[in-house]
Amino acid sequence: MGNYTIDSIYHIARADFLQRIRSYYFLIALGGCIFLIYSFVPALDAGYTMVSLGNYRGFYNSAWIGSMVANCVPFFALIGFYVVNYAVKRDIDTGVGQIIATTRITKLQYLTGKLFSNFAVLSLMMIVVAVMTVVMFMVRGETSHVEFGKLLLPLLIITVPAMFIVASIALIFDSFSNLNRGLINIIYFFLWTILIGLSMSHPFLDVFGFNTTLTEITNSISTIHQDWNGESGTGLLLRDPADSINVFTWEGMNWSTSILLQRIFWMLSAYGFVFLTSLGFSRFDTSKIKERMLRPSVLFKTKTSLVDEDHIPSKITFRDIPFPKATFSFFRLLLAEMRLMVKGNTILWFLFSIALFITSIFTPLDFSYRILLPLLWFFQTLILSKLGSREINHRCNEYIFSAAFPVRRQLPAMIIAAILFMVLLASPVSIRLLLNKDLYSVYAIAVGALFIPAFAIASGILTGGSKLFEVFFTIIIYGYFNGVIFFDFTGAIKESHELGIAHYLLASTLAMIILAFLVRKRQITHT
Repeated sequence: MGNYTIDSIYHIARADFLQRIRSYYFLIALGGCIFLIYSFVPALDAGYTMVSLGNYRGFYNSAWIGSMVANCVPFFALIGFYVVNYAVKRDIDTGVGQIIATTRITKLQYLTGKLFSNFAVLSLMMIVVAVMTVVMFMVRGETSHVEFGKLLLPLLIITVPAMFIVASIALIFDSFSNLNRGLINIIYFFLWTILIGLSMSHPFLDVFGFNTTLTEITNSISTIHQDWNGESGTGLLLRDPADSINVFTWEGMNWSTSILLQRIFWMLSAYGFVFLTSLGFSRFDTSKIKERMLRPSVLFKTKTSLVDEDHIPSKITFRDIPFPKATFSFFRLLLAEMRLMVKGNTILWFLFSIALFITSIFTPLDFSYRILLPLLWFFQTLILSKLGSREINHRCNEYIFSAAFPVRRQLPAMIIAAILFMVLLASPVSIRLLLNKDLYSVYAIAVGALFIPAFAIASGILTGGSKLFEVFFTIIIYGYFNGVIFFDFTGAIKESHELGIAHYLLASTLAMIILAFLVRKRQITHT
């Protein structure tokens, strides 16, 4: 029995691991991690820093570079989640889960195998990160003396346990088959921001270990250098390379027992939640899954099509088939695309959208422009994210791609329908701004109404799924509400007017539309 359990977990983990690392999402994630490492260890003459120590900077030795890479752990946790989630749902969609349900594999064995698979994928990413950490020391280091213990131990003690926690969170979310996949992507992002905020407020709540290295560094510098001004922070912080700044030599982490026990505690807690999840896991009981799918969800209702067999003719002759007419109406196709886009939504979605729409008419213009309009557009994320990949996900791409001129007819109709939908939602704010003769803001909103659907459709066509748009648009919204001018897709932030952000968004929109047409044409050619 013991060997069967171990073999079952191993084979489940191995098969899922091999499938994950062959996907393009894994390659994109590796590229993102390498970019993060490069950014968190900037050149000495760079005009920015990712970890600020006020009037001091860290000396680029093994301990400092290793700690800076370990400080990327929140971003590794964000990227890693979107790489390893959907493991259980993929088995449901492909029918593999029903095959597993006929075996002796228990619910806990199955979820443990998936957990180890998630962790193995993320661990492989961390191995690549470790290699790149050594490379960054060779490139950026101010000394030729490398100390591998100080360089790589922060990765082993901080990031590896964090990846196990991320693997567990992804599996827990994935086990709830009644949750919308796009909604999971959005929920995790905000959960991630909450966990990062908690880690800054209390050391014990540092789930990912993000604040551990920074706390050790600030305690060390305050002890050694009495003239330190006490300022510290993380993030993209601009600085003048010509400014004179003192150098602080960081000798590495003091790996106390409390730090190690804290990492072990959070890992055990994560697996404990996986165990609790296994108690309520359906184990691919198709009756329960169908019952949940037929049950209306919070944001989307499941469309069911039941055929009345009493009204099906027992015999169909050639004369019963209507004579085909070679007619085409782009207007009808446009209406059909608009109906497909909004069909299937619940009354709750409709009421919330109408409430935001009406509120934007009567509230102060600045509030409607800065807050309500972005919220109203963001509430359409799960609708827009399906565009571009809808044909593939519903397995009707062969029918659509074999129709007459799908690139010249169906794709433009889908793009125009999405743009008109976004323009309609923004019409109250746009009209009020137009009456105030704020032409640039009206132009910026029009560009945003073009940019968001183009981004959704291009990412859907390019990836064949909705995840890319859901994740990145959520990040854009978060950055927008935190005043990041480069994410200002409505032109409501004052500084974006001066930089002309709307012009760059318009250029990006045109590039994404061209990309969508090129990729869709290639899909049709190779289908």
